[in-house]
Amino acid sequence: MPPTIDKAKTFWIEAGAMSGPPEHRHQIEFSNDLVQFFDKQSRDNEVLTIQLPDGTEVPRPLTYRGTDYGQWTNIWRLGLPTQNMGGPQYAGRYIRFDRIKTGTYRIDIQNAGKEVEGWRKQSKFVGNTGGPNGREYGFF
Repeated sequence: MPPTIDKAKTFWIEAGAMSGPPEHRHQIEFSNDLVQFFDKQSRDNEVLTIQLPDGTEVPRPLTYRGTDYGQWTNIWRLGLPTQNMGGPQYAGRYIRFDRIKTGTYRIDIQNAGKEVEGWRKQSKFVGNTGGPNGREYGFF
């Protein structure tokens, strides 16, 4: 049976341009399939906790933002910690989420390179979000 994202301990994704105010660019969107990595409680409550690399924990919104692009698309948006909250710059980088406990996820932010290649090699699945600007992702 192929691995499923809801059972993975780690999920990583190419951030792309991100959305949100230009000074922050801290919002990342996930399809309904990819958001299954985040536990049901977080999806139901539309909030989860992000643990930054320094150990700081910040509650953040995970909201359903379905939209109509000529056909209905299930989209969820996660507002990552901004730089004012101690978060790093995300746009153009890779974001790794590790489950710590229900509702809490540690993040690691990397530029393309050796570290991200290691994530690829560990992954049980590597894919692309599709579309003209599809973003690479994987999980293990």
